[in-house]
Amino acid sequence: MASSPADGVKVTIFYSSVAGSLQVKKNQIRVENILAARKIEYKLVDVAAEEEERDFMQRKSGKISLPQIFVDGEYRGGPEELEEANEDGEAEVRLFLGL
Repeated sequence: MASSPADGVKVTIFYSSVAGSLQVKKNQIRVENILAARKIEYKLVDVAAEEEERDFMQRKSGKISLPQIFVDGEYRGGPEELEEANEDGEAEVRLFLGL
């Protein structure tokens, strides 16, 4: 359920289209699947293709790991935090995301 930035979507997933690690790729897919299952719209930002966006992500989160989840430009966590919230149900996912 990825959408374009012009849609006013609050949730952004920073990811890499050229991730060398199988675990990173699996985490990226898992984050997208959780959000889609919960019908939460999001936009994808490929930090491999957008250096300015990568710099923003690293500056705001202080991390280089991927994927990273932001809401309204603020870092919320990564796949582990989203997975933990997902195990507790939809309300916890929305709370984690601040929706």
